[in-house]
Amino acid sequence: MTQRLGILGGTFNPIHFGHLAAAEEVRDRLKLEKVVFIPSFLPPHKIDEDIPSALQRQEMVRLAIKGNPHFTVSDTEIRRGGRSYTVDTIEALQQLHPGAELYFLTGLDSFLEIRTWKDWGRLLTLCSFVVLSREGYRFRDIAQLGFLEVQERELSALDAREKDRMVATSGNIHVYFERIPFYDISSTDIRKRIREGHSIKYHLPEAVEHYIIENKLYA
Repeated sequence: MTQRLGILGGTFNPIHFGHLAAAEEVRDRLKLEKVVFIPSFLPPHKIDEDIPSALQRQEMVRLAIKGNPHFTVSDTEIRRGGRSYTVDTIEALQQLHPGAELYFLTGLDSFLEIRTWKDWGRLLTLCSFVVLSREGYRFRDIAQLGFLEVQERELSALDAREKDRMVATSGNIHVYFERIPFYDISSTDIRKRIREGHSIKYHLPEAVEHYIIENKLYA
């Protein structure tokens, strides 16, 4: 049977319950065997962020997913070094998991900017994309991208919460649109709370909270 793997890349600065809940929601809906969390070495779009070392962020991911047999962490981008580009990561994963079906998870906000990604046209043919709803962004704006055979009215049904999911296929491009519960937690807010001396309990796993405190991250 073909292995179905979800791929969730990111800075994870830090990882929090929003990341974990979204990954589990998609894993359950698409019946994925694993979701692979891939911390970036150097994120191409976040050069001004307060970013701990890649190994520290990887350790926070490891602590966060411990206990979930369907979640795993990969050091693919950390070992490669340099700027982390999705197309390079997907090609590396294809070599590591020959024959596997790869599903790349990303937020709607990021997908709307996909034309700015490295080799974006080729990337779309290498794996299926799973586009997750994000507060403040509209699925119907995807119709303006122009490379998917999808009607704006169909996407609007997602925005109106008349449906939770749909699939768009254009040639060898496959994109899953998923409206998932909104988790009002963000890495940016967590970092801000730490700087201001506020509690971050229940924003992320307790083991990650302890790691941040012990290593004086974001203070």
